[in-house]
Amino acid sequence: MVMAETLPQLAATYSVLQRVRRADVVREPFPHIVIKDAIPADLCRALIEQYPAPATVQAGSDSNERWSLPAVEVVRSDDIAPVWKAFTAYHASSDFWQEVVDVFGGEILRLYPAQFRDEQALRKLTLGWRDRDSFEDHDFLLDAQIAGNTPVTQASSVKTVHVDSNNKLFAGLFYLRAPDDNSVGGDLDIVRFRPDLSPGQYRRRFNGVYVDDGYTEHVRTVDYAANVLVMFVNGPDSLHGVTVRQPTPHRRLFLNLLGEVDHPLFDIPQHWERRLRRFPRIARKRLFRAVGLPVD
Repeated sequence: MVMAETLPQLAATYSVLQRVRRADVVREPFPHIVIKDAIPADLCRALIEQYPAPATVQAGSDSNERWSLPAVEVVRSDDIAPVWKAFTAYHASSDFWQEVVDVFGGEILRLYPAQFRDEQALRKLTLGWRDRDSFEDHDFLLDAQIAGNTPVTQASSVKTVHVDSNNKLFAGLFYLRAPDDNSVGGDLDIVRFRPDLSPGQYRRRFNGVYVDDGYTEHVRTVDYAANVLVMFVNGPDSLHGVTVRQPTPHRRLFLNLLGEVDHPLFDIPQHWERRLRRFPRIARKRLFRAVGLPVD
């Protein structure tokens, strides 16, 4: 098994942040970076060529369906290439977290001063892996998932404008588009709330984690292209969505990066009408959990 703790020497080659400095962070509409040619071209080429088979990553068969194979499963698999095991393990390591703090530490403290005292406190967080460790003895859980979306039979967006879960501190997408992929769509839109929203619209701006397109305005589009990294500090204004993918036999391939805490970092306000509509489903989930039945 490749263990993340044994990989500090890999940062200069493997890290998607190896070319990134704090000055590269764009603060508006939320702290983010977009980096082209993030890793050496030969490494990127090897990752694309040795990307695991659909069955190995547990890809589904529905149109434009998401899969995410967590780091803990990647390093255990006998069917995943060594380069992928090392690459994934590094991006769930304490060494990678130190790089994240190097780049985003100031923005994390600016957004969450009540949560984290200073950068030294960030660096001293007790780290673990999602799906392997727990918050009982870890402050922060990391993951680096071999991820993607299935081929498309009917034009659709895999995820419209939204914010990520409010216990997630950072997120990143490292794109690995294949050379023969001529598909259209699947880019990442970065958006913000329209400044002219009425008070009523602003109160109703969220539907779960999703936001109606009519409440937002476009800031930039990041093309789905090989060796491109998009990474950001998550917050209530970290609005992003995937553009519509047109029918294609190609898969959309990427590494999904994230780090999370055991409590909400911010509130996602829900208008009472939406809370009322969601109540039957929430009640059903709680009932199923109480009697030990699986929750869909």
